[in-house]
Amino acid sequence: MNLKLKKGVLWGNGLLISLLILVFFYDVFSEAIGFYDEFLGLMGFVVISTRILFFGKIPIQKMEFYILLLLFGIIIWGLISNVYASHIGYTTKPPAIFADLVNFSKAFVVYFAVRFLRDSFDSGLVLDKLAFASKYIFFVLVMLIILDISFRIYPREKRFGLEAVELFFKHTSRYAFALTFIFLVLLPKYYKKNIGFLLFVLLVGSLSLRMKYFGFLFLTLIFLFYGKKLIKIPKTYFLWIMGILVLLMVVIFREKIEMYFSFEDIDNAWSRAIVLYYSFIIGNDFFPFGTGFGTYSSYYSGAYYSWVYDLYGISNVYGIKREYWNFIADQYWPMVLGQFGYLGLMMMFAVTYSYFMIFLTKVKLSLGKPEYYLYLSVLLGFLMLLIDSTSDSIFSQQRAVAMFIYFALAMNTTNK
Repeated sequence: MNLKLKKGVLWGNGLLISLLILVFFYDVFSEAIGFYDEFLGLMGFVVISTRILFFGKIPIQKMEFYILLLLFGIIIWGLISNVYASHIGYTTKPPAIFADLVNFSKAFVVYFAVRFLRDSFDSGLVLDKLAFASKYIFFVLVMLIILDISFRIYPREKRFGLEAVELFFKHTSRYAFALTFIFLVLLPKYYKKNIGFLLFVLLVGSLSLRMKYFGFLFLTLIFLFYGKKLIKIPKTYFLWIMGILVLLMVVIFREKIEMYFSFEDIDNAWSRAIVLYYSFIIGNDFFPFGTGFGTYSSYYSGAYYSWVYDLYGISNVYGIKREYWNFIADQYWPMVLGQFGYLGLMMMFAVTYSYFMIFLTKVKLSLGKPEYYLYLSVLLGFLMLLIDSTSDSIFSQQRAVAMFIYFALAMNTTNK
């Protein structure tokens, strides 16, 4: 076996193992591997830097190159925001800035690292192995669910008057993500052979009783049964239809949304509503910069407890308190607005829109071809992240790292 082939096997197996760790074993061994996703982000940065410096070429599409520039712009803008805040008397600790920068960018960095390595290993083979492993992991999870229902082994969360399944994932949303990931990975393999099996996977995922999962389920069923007709619609009309579907979901789950995102007084407010509300105030007060990395609604803004929470008098809100800040990083977009200002928010909207259009274009171009369901799974996966980001900082979590590795592997199967 030659050296190049050995390297290819190492890269492929390394990515496969990383995906299995991030999706299925991260919560079980979080104390030991809690920083594995950040480690992958740092390794991704090394890969990208090495490829550009020593090979001098960027093997990605034009739209992906624009995304790369936008992300670089957001990072620079965030650091400038840190400098500006320090200049007017609000200094953030350097470790908080560095750790938050890595946390914010890790999913995107890993995506581009895998894209840059497309010629170094067989992405199709990795996807085949991932589907094989995910299928049998699903059967194991079903057995655990049966045992849990029979003997009550794992904790339960009450939702809608019922007990939601959680298993060993520490939270129902993480259980829902694992089942979503299994469905997406198996979709290209089983849609034509056994759609009933795929629907069963979706049903098992619905035991999480997560509102966001039901939103994903709603969009997935529409795409499964009417996707080919929707894809043929011109882009403008397609986007209007997507907007209408999102609005319909908002109307259906209006009461739950109002509970999370509205409040009458700060003493009795839910932390999510407070974080969202003050992100606009910060965006206005620190216009056009924001407060910078490690300062607002991010994990490390809580770990190093940012000056922003004291400045705005919200450090006594439950979930944002200095001694209990567990709900600080419960959303994504307020973090983007607060830390990077309105300009950073617009750039991040441009990044997500560009990814959406790349994946949508791949689906359109693959109509009637064997790879159609692979790219459909990528599009559905990205929509899932967008749905989750409304009430979770998923783009800066290990789940996003796993999804963006999957996106990159699927994109690598495209002909040059």
